[in-house]
Amino acid sequence: MINKERLLRDNRLCKAIIGLSVEELKNLAAEFSACYLIYRKKNRKDHERQMGAGQKGFIPTPLESL
Repeated sequence: MINKERLLRDNRLCKAIIGLSVEELKNLAAEFSACYLIYRKKNRKDHERQMGAGQKGFIPTPLESL
């Protein structure tokens, strides 16, 4: 079984499985994180809690959610 640590260390394996190099994947994850944060702020309705309050999700990093 391939885990994420091994995938992010081996550029050749990353290209074979995902189609992107490790550097491209990390750049995409950073862009995804920024766009997702903008999306969440823009589509937020009136809530009592602030951004980031409440129960945390199961996917801790943007790279893993991507």
